[in-house]
This record gives sequence, C-alpha cells and structure tokens, in this order.
Amino acid sequence: MGGETTAIRDQHKFNLADLQKYFSKNIPGVSSSDTFTVRQYRAGQSNPTFLLQTSSKSYVLRKKPPGMLLPGAHKVDREYRVQKALFLAGFPVPQPLLYCADTSVIGEEFYIMEHVQGRIFRDLGLPGVSAAERAALYIAATEVLARLHSIDLTDVALSGYGKGAGYCRRQVSTWTRQYRASAHQEIHAMDKLSDWLMNNLPSDDSEVTLVHGDFRMDNLIFHPTEARVLAVLDWELSTTGHPIVDLAYFLMPHYWPSGLDMLETLGTLKGVEGVPAPEDLMAVYCRCRRIPPSLPGLNFFLALSLFKMAGIAQGIYARHLLGNASSPDAHKFGHIVEPLSQAGLQVAESVRHNASQPLPADSPPFHQSQRGQLVLRQVQDFLREHVFPAEQEVAEYYAKNAHSPLRWSTPPVIEELKAKARAAGLWNLFLPSVSGLSQLEYARIAEETGKCSFAPEVFNCQAPDTGNMEVLHMYGTEEQKKRWLEPLLQGEIRSCFCMTACW
Repeated sequence: MGGETTAIRDQHKFNLADLQKYFSKNIPGVSSSDTFTVRQYRAGQSNPTFLLQTSSKSYVLRKKPPGMLLPGAHKVDREYRVQKALFLAGFPVPQPLLYCADTSVIGEEFYIMEHVQGRIFRDLGLPGVSAAERAALYIAATEVLARLHSIDLTDVALSGYGKGAGYCRRQVSTWTRQYRASAHQEIHAMDKLSDWLMNNLPSDDSEVTLVHGDFRMDNLIFHPTEARVLAVLDWELSTTGHPIVDLAYFLMPHYWPSGLDMLETLGTLKGVEGVPAPEDLMAVYCRCRRIPPSLPGLNFFLALSLFKMAGIAQGIYARHLLGNASSPDAHKFGHIVEPLSQAGLQVAESVRHNASQPLPADSPPFHQSQRGQLVLRQVQDFLREHVFPAEQEVAEYYAKNAHSPLRWSTPPVIEELKAKARAAGLWNLFLPSVSGLSQLEYARIAEETGKCSFAPEVFNCQAPDTGNMEVLHMYGTEEQKKRWLEPLLQGEIRSCFCMTACW
C-alpha cells in the first residue's frame, strides 16, 4: 500500500480523533482504543479517498472535497446508495458499511466501505503481465461491464435512480454546462464539439440501463492471480441511461490522441501487445449482453467520451486553480482540454460502425503468435472444405448401424479425413512440443473443432486421448511411452478413462 497511499494532504486534513470516535461507535468490532491509522490514496481526481487501518482490518473512506463545488457534483450519498444495491445483488463492489451526512464529524459528508485486496492497474498498458494475461484482463473487464448493463433496475431497487431516457442529450448538456462553469479560457474546439454532439444525438436515446459513468481499468480491482474482477470502484458519476456511453468511454484509450500520454491512466493503447482491438472487445460485450453484434452511431459515443474527458480535465484544472484538487498532478490537466476536444471532432467524422456493419464476432480477442494465427486459419479452412461437408455421411453411417456391432467402428470417411489432416500437418495440435502452439492458441483451435462432434478425432485431438497422451508425455517412463504414447500419437490405438466412486 506504500506506493498507493501518502500522508493526508494539507487541504484534506480532518480531526482523526473525531473520526475514530465516530468509527468505533458505528462499526462493529472496532474499539476507540484500537490502533487507528489513516492515509490518503494518491489516485483519484474527484472525491478524496482514504485507507483506514485498525489492528485487525482495513477500510476505505470516500468524502466530498472541501471548498466551493460545482452544482450536483461529488454526491457521495449516491455512491453509497448504488454500491449498497449492487452489493446486495451480488455484483462485484466493495461492501458499503455506513454513510455519514453529519458534517461535524470530519467537515464533509462521507461513507465507509470494506477494503478489497487485489490488483489495481494504474497504467493502462498493464505492465508486468504477459500479453495473454493482458488480453484476459481486458476481456474480464468487458464482461463485467456487460453484466452491469444486464442488471434489471427493478430487481436491485434502483428504478428511480437517475432520469432514464434521454441520457445522451443530458450528458451533452451536463458536460457543456460543467465545462463552461470551470473554463479558464475560451476553447473553440470544445464549443464546436458540443454543438456537433447536440446535433447528432442517437435515435435510440431511450435505451436505459444502470451506467457507471467512469468505467476504466484503473477503477477496477482484479484478483491477485486470476483474470477476474473483484470490485468496481468510483460510482460518483453513476446513473441510469444509455449503456454504450460506458462502453465507448472504456474504449476511448484506443482513440486517444498521440502525444498526450501525460499519466499512465490517461494515454493511448496503440501498439500495446495483447490488448484486444476495440472491435474484439465490442464483440465480447455484445455476446455477453446477448444483443446483435452491431453498435449504431459509435462515432457519437466515442466523441462524447472525449468531450466528457476534456470536461473532466477542465474541472480538475479548475480545482487546482482553487487550491482544493485531490491529486498533486491536477496542474497538468489544463493542457489536454483542447487536444481532447480536437480528437473528439476528428473521431466524430472518422469512425463508422453502422447497424448495417456488424462487428467481427468471430475475431479472436486473445493474443496469438503468427504461427497460432496460421494454424487457426488452416484448421478453419480444413473444417470448411472437408469436415463440415462430411457431417451428413457420418450421421447416416451411425443411423444405419445403430443396432449393429459397427456402431463402435469409425466411419470410413473419418479415417479418410484423418489421413488428409495428417498429411496437411494438422495433427496432434493439442501437444505444445509437437505443434509448437501455446495452450491459449490451441484453445482457440479447440473452439473451432468443437463446432463438429467428430472434428477433434480428425486432428487426433479427441478426449480422453489428449489428456492421456499429455500424462504419458510428461510423466511416463520410456517403456510406457514406447508402448502407449507413440501408438496414440500415430492414431493407431485409442485409450479410455476410468473412475471409481465411494458412496
């Protein structure tokens, strides 16, 4: 936690004794005489966030910033409400414990939640992980976003949370108003982008789900070792409205203007190995939500995201000028407002994803080597040219011999296909030492062969032989390998799996 936190900044200091006294009265298991330390998180540009630690447990406190605030901003009571509803519904958020509206305790409203231990990536490039894991982490984030947008508002008692339909129009109006309230100079591109957005609102602005409002990788806590999201953080901007606003904001780094990588959390993802392309992430999102693989008017949502980010940057810089910014980096944000608005204008005209242009739902989102891509294409071609056309013949063979001893025999056409696959070098693909493929690359191939019941056998990749061959390959003696492994690899024999159970 040393790198994530710092001593409480002067502008955010409060009476620790009063907080501990309140804390011990309202949090079960916490004593007023217990060890009690408070440090401030370095990250966070809006509501100041603090790590509270007792001798046995850790907590997180979020409060309003001090000083003059923009109307309607920094509503920590809304954060608490939505987190409580989502936690009760089983969605991954930190458990909220209490909300305090009494400003006499520490000077501002605040709420307390449990601390979730895991990985937070401040750098969008996710350094320190492999390309494969980087892809899996981005996929996991996309799946959680789709899960959020699939929640029934009535089921979580949030049907009145936000204003619902017309969200895109309200977003344009809100961020235009927020920007102008905090602007320190006139920026023509911001005014032009605001006008373009208002004149190009999506026709389906009536779609309503719960939206996060600031869904980014650094607002997620991942499992320490798994590509799994444990908690989604920072619900300050959450409301109800059009879900694609969230998705486009998450994809925004792919369209971030070059030369503005001023912070790890704000920069481009172009050229980062393993990060899935926006089209791949959109395909995952659509599959998870079970919606058609097309996103009409994506250019509007991306332009809105860049406009919103420019407005946020202007607000952060304005708080720096007022002396109540939550981050020591706040002074840097004044320089990115104009480039972001110019990028928004550019993406408004250049990105085209219409309803008539479906997303490539079958494109592989996980990183593959050149060999992996080559073998995948070869398998797909072989399936299309040889295996799928033989499905009817195989079905007829088994139907004809359903009550004959031949039902245990392999149809001749499958034997012919096995010979062709072996001749084409598409044989024993599951075994890395033979195929040169990683397990991840083979998983993508297995997804393709799984589209036909007998296709794995054609490539000598059928269960349980694959598992048995792997065991023999890794742990078998030389005698066992010669007697069993080599014939299995040649496709000359088959194997079985037996298990006993105790009742």
